[in-house]
Amino acid sequence: MIGKRVVSVQNVPLYHVKEILAERSKEGELRYEQQQAFDYSKKFAKITPAKGEKLIGELKGLELDEDFITKAVDVLPADIETARLISYKGNVSDDKLKQVVELTSKYAK
Repeated sequence: MIGKRVVSVQNVPLYHVKEILAERSKEGELRYEQQQAFDYSKKFAKITPAKGEKLIGELKGLELDEDFITKAVDVLPADIETARLISYKGNVSDDKLKQVVELTSKYAK
């Protein structure tokens, strides 16, 4: 990592990580860290890219934080307690958490 620096930081849902690393694996062998991330994303990505993009669009309509939206798409909380846990800053109201649970339960099926 000598001489390398972070150019930009962006929240990326697991289904997108899975797509990126699948493309890179076609080009050649993945490094150890990339392979571990690829295996993790294959195991825990719960939603397809098409559904994920729709869900992100609907969650953005609720005016939520980008970090919370990405984590909600990854976890797909089934109850308010789980949704409250992923809102680590605690700045999401109970009404919005209920809306998030309703949306994610619709896409989890």
